[in-house]
Amino acid sequence: MKRLYVWLMIGFGLYVVAISLFLLQGDLYSIPKTLSGTDADPHTFMTTQEIERSESLSRIRSLTFFITSPMQMGLLLVLLGIAVRFRNAVEAWFRRPFLQMVVFVLLFTLLLNVLFLPVDYFLLRVDQAYGLSNETMAMFWGDHAKDFVVNGVGTIIIVWIFRWILKRSPDRWWLWFWTASIPLILFVTFIQPVVLDPLYNDFRPLQNQELKAQILNLAARSHIPAEQVYEVIMSERTNAINAYVSGIGGNARIVLWDTILKKLQPEEILTVMAHEMGHYVEKHIYLGIAYGIALSFLGFWLAFHAYRFFITRWSSIWGINGENDLAALPVLLLIVTLMGFVSAPAQNAFSRVIEHRADVFSMKMTGDGTSAIRAFQKIAKENLSPVTQPKLVQWFRGSHPTILERIEYFKQFSH
Repeated sequence: MKRLYVWLMIGFGLYVVAISLFLLQGDLYSIPKTLSGTDADPHTFMTTQEIERSESLSRIRSLTFFITSPMQMGLLLVLLGIAVRFRNAVEAWFRRPFLQMVVFVLLFTLLLNVLFLPVDYFLLRVDQAYGLSNETMAMFWGDHAKDFVVNGVGTIIIVWIFRWILKRSPDRWWLWFWTASIPLILFVTFIQPVVLDPLYNDFRPLQNQELKAQILNLAARSHIPAEQVYEVIMSERTNAINAYVSGIGGNARIVLWDTILKKLQPEEILTVMAHEMGHYVEKHIYLGIAYGIALSFLGFWLAFHAYRFFITRWSSIWGINGENDLAALPVLLLIVTLMGFVSAPAQNAFSRVIEHRADVFSMKMTGDGTSAIRAFQKIAKENLSPVTQPKLVQWFRGSHPTILERIEYFKQFSH
């Protein structure tokens, strides 16, 4: 075991050096020379200091992502010994298996939250230092408490279903668990905009009646039966700007951050809202769910074989008593985390396709490329976002086309 940990530390150290050397090199964010001086050139709408700060912030966030993701996997492996101790403790405290499972999940979830709390605090301080975050420590701790409750309840439900299925179908649990995950995904998608989102932020109907009328008119032209547009009070948390659509069916919500209302002109906001309506009209949420379900089918099958291989070969080293042992749950979490990291490029590639489709819809409905360009120039400026990203970062973190790509597309409709 000591030899394994030593090799893990050596491998992780070499990885950190390699990824740091890549992300800290100087020319990662350069744009093609042919675009110099055009609308896509950040020097035409951002100061030199803003450009330097946006690139610096991107490097920090990307480096944190690429370091903490494998660190979490390694930590889960190291914590298997702690998981065995937690299992022994809950079995001594309670006789009922359900109570043992609930307390084990809460203990292990709390441990992970505490161990990764410094990373969350570091990212908060970074955003504050760069002038993006207005979040207070009360908000920080309040959000973490809510996350613990929501994630704890969700994890308990998922683990209970998993163990119930595993006990009854040890050789086909991956298929039945995948089947059971479909209604769970739909349920969460339905309740998120009306139950979960309001736990964290204050939503209210859009106060600007003139803009509301323009947005609802755009919705009517898009054949969207919308009666309300929402704004969420985000200025108490951030200076960044954003808008989004969430939920499906009657629970779908078009939401603007109050920061976007303050920093963008109405015609610029309309191009952004037309983009969000494009997601609704083209049923991107449904397509995303379908894509996720299809991808998870392969994921569950791979997880089944990886989990069985690990338990069969190495469970005795840690004192794990079979696949249905509570102490084996971190193994499954490790596998899921690894697969999530590896599959990120595929998920982001799909996301970039539907985001571009929403941009196409926006231009179809507004035809106002000039306002769209101005909107994304301001988004880059206010959010401190580089107009382009290195390919590796775009593969693993880029859920949207780069700002440069989007501005270049909108140029066709500018006048």
